[in-house]
Amino acid sequence: EIKKAFGATYSHAILQGKPASASLEGYIYPETYQITASDSLETVIKLGFDEMYKAIQTNGIDTAIKKHNLTLYQAVTLASIVQKEVSNPTDQRQVAQVFLKRLEIGMMLGSDVTYMYAAKQDGKVGSPSYESPYNTRKYAGLQPGPIANFNLSALKAVATPADGNYLFFVAGDDGTTHYALTEAQHVENVKKYC
Repeated sequence: EIKKAFGATYSHAILQGKPASASLEGYIYPETYQITASDSLETVIKLGFDEMYKAIQTNGIDTAIKKHNLTLYQAVTLASIVQKEVSNPTDQRQVAQVFLKRLEIGMMLGSDVTYMYAAKQDGKVGSPSYESPYNTRKYAGLQPGPIANFNLSALKAVATPADGNYLFFVAGDDGTTHYALTEAQHVENVKKYC
């Protein structure tokens, strides 16, 4: 039943721009839903689509992402990386700024969470050299699709990132995310905080 529900074809505004071959990863909005035992999985999935679409419309995300030359599918894909990298909404906005800046200048995203996702999907142990189109350390641009569900804060971060021109960040052992403008500053942050 689960395979059937996730393999079904859905027609919903939230799926605009999603390649037909792409999974529903990232599209089932994490929320508490009131359902009955007789509701089908397809019904539950559609509830997730409805809630996500409502959140996007209510928060003006659909308009805001266009300012960054992103489609909804690309924004959802990037929000999934942001969510896996950091959970704090303030850091999410700055991390989104880093990734959007990297996309703008043609720099690799270089996110470890993308190759980790790919390896996990394949039942393998990931490394920066792991061969997968999801590995943003090996391939430029966004990976083929979302790698996780995300909180609304991550999607908002992509739509309205923090100001700045940072190109690097690292989560320090001190529980703080440290940002850098240059690779040399980033290396110093890694030495100092990790």
